[in-house]
Amino acid sequence: MHAERRQARILAMQALCQSDVQGLPGDEQLSAFIADQQPPPKAVDFAVKLVQAYKKDHARIDRLISDTAEKWDLSRISPVERNVMRIALVEWFATDTPPKVALNEAIEIAREFGGEDSPRFVNGVLDRILKKHQEDTS
Repeated sequence: MHAERRQARILAMQALCQSDVQGLPGDEQLSAFIADQQPPPKAVDFAVKLVQAYKKDHARIDRLISDTAEKWDLSRISPVERNVMRIALVEWFATDTPPKVALNEAIEIAREFGGEDSPRFVNGVLDRILKKHQEDTS
């Protein structure tokens, strides 16, 4: 299950990177993009769930990132970092994934697909959001 979830997160991140160029994908475009990658069915289901959850809550998620990433306009954050953080936040708010798991997965995906400083940047922003969220719900 872990490998399928990781694959789903990567597919969702890639779909959102693609959407940065082409606009948020419709359900048909999303399904076609994911199917082209030939992942296991459970990975497809989770990737679609993540992207659809982002589409529903994108304003809030993007605001959290831009408010927390001080001195960084959302458009200046690299597409990989921006979309890795989006997927992690969607997981926190729309699935039963523990926040620490989503945070660790985001760091690992940023390490794999981002630049040298990506894991540190993603960790810093998401950790601040997580701490603030935990304070607000305590």
